[in-house]
Amino acid sequence: MKIRSKIKKSQVLRRAVLVIFLVCMPWAVLSPATNPPAQWADSAHIAAMAILSMLAWASFTGLWRRVGAVLFVFAYSALMEFLQHFSPIRTGTWEDVWVNGRGILIGLVCILVLRMVARRDR
Repeated sequence: MKIRSKIKKSQVLRRAVLVIFLVCMPWAVLSPATNPPAQWADSAHIAAMAILSMLAWASFTGLWRRVGAVLFVFAYSALMEFLQHFSPIRTGTWEDVWVNGRGILIGLVCILVLRMVARRDR
């Protein structure tokens, strides 16, 4: 019984962190103060989406809920790219959406590798 309550508490914590990241994302994407240098932009997109996709995956149980959470992260990132068109200093592009997708795939590959390593160590 204690194990289940710990699992639920950890999922609640993961979901809370995910929500905080998603709430802060518009500020990070639309604020002129957070505009990364051009040479770092792709790396920033990939890292952010990899972290968000891993967090989304870890926040839910069941394959379809996890897939839905990761797809939501992708759709949300595409929405942020669209909203950049309304900012005078930022521009959203389809290339950035593609880079976000690559970051999400990298995050999912990281999860698969971590799961394989964890299974091997058992």
